[in-house]
Parts: sequence; structure tokens; C-alpha cells
Amino acid sequence: MKFLSFKKFFLILIRIFTLVGALSGGLLASGLNFNTQLPIKDCFTNETTSSELSNLYKSTFPLEEKKRIAETIAYKEGKSRFQSIVCIQNKNLSEEDQSKLFMDWNRHIFTYAELNSYYENYILSDDKTRSLNSIEWELLTTHLKQKKELLTRLNDATGFALNGEKISEENFSMIYLSLFLLQIEFWDAMPKTFRDSIL
Repeated sequence: MKFLSFKKFFLILIRIFTLVGALSGGLLASGLNFNTQLPIKDCFTNETTSSELSNLYKSTFPLEEKKRIAETIAYKEGKSRFQSIVCIQNKNLSEEDQSKLFMDWNRHIFTYAELNSYYENYILSDDKTRSLNSIEWELLTTHLKQKKELLTRLNDATGFALNGEKISEENFSMIYLSLFLLQIEFWDAMPKTFRDSIL
């Protein structure tokens, strides 16, 4: 009963954040896109690759083919984020607006971290993990830890770049590629019943 209540809460939370993302410019957007009142929204990307990636994870393609497709998507994502940052840098924001930019960015990161914590609790719930053996449990917890580390690297690189530091397009692409490959290899190693219950 407790899990059903938590699951219901989680699904409601997802719907809320999806709506917020759609209305505000995209918590769930693939490139750089977050809620701000600054005149920089033309620099944001509106396309999303979440369905493309989900289909890739669920596909029956050989592992090497999945990796090849992931590499293509990663380079596209890295280029998208890099171009958004360059566009923002070219706006030559005032010191006051630059401060507002970082407040908006930090608020976005905080919101994402909160949502991700709910996601991790959901993934680690008894209903999802009770059929996992010790090796699969280790794979799951290691995966979540590595994923969080890579997302932190991506967000840190974005923050540094927004602050004027030179971060290359390749740097972003490689972080995206590491994230996608991590996910692909994880799903490939986990039992189908677990994958089907999550995706």
C-alpha cells in the first residue's frame, strides 16, 4: 500500500514537471533549456531526443549498433548545447543579467536534482528490485552513481561555460556519449523484466 501511494505520487510529480517543462521552456529538453525571464530564449533548443533514446534502449539492435547510434545522437546533443552557450555569450549580458542568469540556472539544477532523487527512490524501491540478484543490484546502484557523476560533469561544464570559460563542443559531446553508453550497457546487462518495468 505504501509503495502504491509513493508510485502514485511519483507519477503525479512527473506529470507536473512535464507540464512545467512544456510551459516554461523545458525541464526535459535535450539541449540547454531552462526557465528564465532574460531575453535569451532564442538561444535555447526546443527539440527533444528522449523518445529517440528510449526507443534505442528498447530496440533489438546489436549492442555495437546501439553504440554507433548513441554516438551520432551524442555529437548532435553536444553541438546543440555548445551553440546555445555561444548564443548566450554573444548576448553580452550586463553584470546584473549575468547574475540573474546564474540564479535561474542554479534553480534549474536544484529542481532537476530534486526530481532525480525521487526517480532514484522509485528505481530502488522494493517493487522494482526485489527480483534482482546481488550482481544485478550492484549493477543498478553503480549505474545510478556513475550517471549522477556524469550529469554533474555536464552541468558543471555548462555553468563554467555560461561564466565565460572556454568549454569545447567536443567536451559536451563526450559527456553525452558517456551518458548514453552508460545507459545502453546498463540496460543490456539487466534482466528484461526489470527493463520493461522501468522504460
